[in-house]
This record gives sequence, C-alpha cells and structure tokens, in this order.
Amino acid sequence: MLLSARQTVVVLSILSALAMLYVGAYQVRAVEHLKCPLFGHGCEAVADAPFARPFGVADGFIAAALYAVLLVLSIGSPRIGFVRHSIQTVTVLANVAGVLLWAAFLL
Repeated sequence: MLLSARQTVVVLSILSALAMLYVGAYQVRAVEHLKCPLFGHGCEAVADAPFARPFGVADGFIAAALYAVLLVLSIGSPRIGFVRHSIQTVTVLANVAGVLLWAAFLL
C-alpha cells in the first residue's frame, strides 16, 4: 500500500519530531546518553556543540517545533494558498536544518 504525498508528510513529520524531541531531551540532560547507531558517540558531540543552542534553546526542540508546524499545516487544507506555501517554506527550513546538522557532523 502506497501512501499519498500528504500521508507521507504526516508520517515523516511525526517520526522526525519524535527523533528531535529525543535529541532535545539529551541536550537538556533528561536523557543520559544519545544513541547513535552509525557513528557511536559522534551524535553526542554534535548535540553538545556550542552551535546546538541557538537563542539559548536546544536545537532539538526547535527542530521538533518546526516538524510540529509542518504536521499541523499538512493536516490543514492544501487548497488555501497560504497553507501550501507555508508547508513548502517549513519543509525547506527543516531540510536546511538537517543538511547543516549533517555538514557540521561531518566536518
């Protein structure tokens, strides 16, 4: 069974928000260790980096909020131009944040 584009965005937004809440929980030390299946403790190094707290807020929580906004917008009516453009904008911002995180991790 294939998911529609909207269903795919909803599922990916939920999974990504949960993952980012986990990272945010580690950043505020609600979770003792961050599981990093591919790189061992490399994820902890990135999560603890000085740039991981823009505006003094754990970036895991910022990313989770962006995914939550994307989720809410994707559930709304895509026929409204504002909703459609907002979904595209939040999607681009979330993807840019993901690319920057990976770039920072790989450097």
